[in-house]
Amino acid sequence: MTFSWGILMVRTRRLLDLLDDLARYRIFSDIGWLYIAITIAAGAAMIWLMLDETYLVLSGTLAFRCAIGAAPVAQCHANNVVTVSGPAITSYLLLPGINRYIPVLYGIIGIVVAVVVHEGTHGVIARRLKLPVISTGLLFFLFVPIGAFVEMDEGLIQKLRARDSGRILAGGPGSNVVVAAAALILMILLLGGLVPVYSGALVTQYSASSPASELHSEGHLQAGDLITAVNGTQVYSGQSLTNFMSGTVPNETLLVSIGQQGAINTYPITLSANPYNESIGFIGVTIGSQDLSSIRDTYATAYIHDPLLYIVLPGLVSQGETVIPFSDTLHSDYTSPVLGGSWYPLALTLFWIFFINVCIAFFNAIPLYPLDGGQALLGWLSHSGRKRVEARAKLLTTICSVVMLALILASVLLPTILSLIPY
Repeated sequence: MTFSWGILMVRTRRLLDLLDDLARYRIFSDIGWLYIAITIAAGAAMIWLMLDETYLVLSGTLAFRCAIGAAPVAQCHANNVVTVSGPAITSYLLLPGINRYIPVLYGIIGIVVAVVVHEGTHGVIARRLKLPVISTGLLFFLFVPIGAFVEMDEGLIQKLRARDSGRILAGGPGSNVVVAAAALILMILLLGGLVPVYSGALVTQYSASSPASELHSEGHLQAGDLITAVNGTQVYSGQSLTNFMSGTVPNETLLVSIGQQGAINTYPITLSANPYNESIGFIGVTIGSQDLSSIRDTYATAYIHDPLLYIVLPGLVSQGETVIPFSDTLHSDYTSPVLGGSWYPLALTLFWIFFINVCIAFFNAIPLYPLDGGQALLGWLSHSGRKRVEARAKLLTTICSVVMLALILASVLLPTILSLIPY
């Protein structure tokens, strides 16, 4: 056991027999080829994403820069452009409790699963290819488990043929992608079986100085709530609410039933005049175009039409609160016929296992030494069959690593730097 800078490292040889038992199965050598393809694709995707993000920030208009916090606030205000503060550095760190978007419990579960799978696959493929493993172990941050590791001799890995070292090194990112895909499939199946607790018109926002804003100030109405009935008339959708409101007049008092946090409560509300037609009553709410069933179906089938929806973190953007069934805003509006309310923590667990495995896989696939992608690049260059390349393998890997590091720093720091420079 060693302890340094808050990190406790526990090494053991007791798990080596488990690695050897798993290494008996041929699939762990054959699947290494699939993992190589996954790692190459993930590394290429990361390079493209970093280059594209840097280009968009540098070439973006003033309005775009202001919207992402990459322009001076004074200049944005002078041009009547809405500005936001740049993202905090901690939002780029995959650390629960430090990154405010990652919940501590589910984040720790996701990290432990991802790192155990990542390191364990390295070890199993290494043993399958007869490479010795020195030890296995666990990592703790202030006695909180944050991962695992498999200790191998990196020098021996680099001496292997590129085809063998590549399979070992690609095992980590590749297995993370497989686990992420499995967690995502299970999450989609779980969400697809949800049923709405009640039906109604989904409130996405409310107007200032309106009857709805008064309900909000009293804690009776929030974005994500549902208007389920008006004066006892059932509301099934935004259109049915619009149809009902067309027969109302200003200053009329209605009894509005609102579904919130799994309960339905009814409140009196006095209508104001509709700003578009003053002869019609006005509540002051904006109704979403989808009901709870269509929101569920859209998310469950997003892999067909919008797969990037799955990497939107709950709470990261306000729009996500009304399109993600397990968001803080919507989760109480659904239940599971089989699991009841316990579907919600299970969905969060599967989501964070999926998300964190994807992050660890794609980051480690970057050709940046000492990440898996960088070590694989060094091994390939060292055994390329070209003497000039092999003699300069370390130099070429170092150059590539410096370029990759520059791209990472540009992605993280460029908005902050540009916020100090006039457009």
